[in-house]
Amino acid sequence: MAAISKPARQNLAVVLLTAYLSSLARQPLVTKACTTATLNFLQEEIAQRASGLRSAEISNERRATFEGRPAPKKSLIEHVVNKRVLQFSLYGLLVSGPLNHYLYEVLNKVFANRPKTKLNTLLTILAQNLIISPILNSVFLAANAVIAGERSIDNIVKVVRARLLGMMKVSWVVFPCVQLFAARALPPLVWVPFFNSIAFIFGTYFNTQGKIRALQATRAEDDKDTKRE
Repeated sequence: MAAISKPARQNLAVVLLTAYLSSLARQPLVTKACTTATLNFLQEEIAQRASGLRSAEISNERRATFEGRPAPKKSLIEHVVNKRVLQFSLYGLLVSGPLNHYLYEVLNKVFANRPKTKLNTLLTILAQNLIISPILNSVFLAANAVIAGERSIDNIVKVVRARLLGMMKVSWVVFPCVQLFAARALPPLVWVPFFNSIAFIFGTYFNTQGKIRALQATRAEDDKDTKRE
């Protein structure tokens, strides 16, 4: 099979980007929701594998089978795709994507008729980082806790309080630079895919770190129980 030439790959990338931007212009809400669902699917899949959570679950299932204990029951769809991966994807489709769309719609309307001055650019960036970003990150952390199995409102709030500041510190350092770069170097048409790519990278990192901490906590509890026995 002949290898695809570099110009052909570039042409394919241009065609896909053009199709995406066209869809974004025609149906922004649907396109953003589907994009977020896809990226969340990949993010959760990568985070589970990179953190060791997936291998730990497989090991627990094998141990249960070896010891004659009943393994956790799985629905038909869980034999095809991991339950939490599917849940995180649905969260992106139904919650995160639409929420992101409407928050930025409000922001764009607020600054729509203002002149493109340095002051208004600064105010836009401040609004993104001090209002929109904390809302989106809080919802992300709460959803992550629920998908991980947490059902207590108090515990979900504790998770958000414990991890939000760490996320925001990184956001406040990185994203203003990213936003300034986009404003100066990229046409507005490609801002959405560019920001999606950056958010995907950092979301995957924080998701993986959260799973690593949760796995370490679980193992520490198991070690304590073993010592007591």
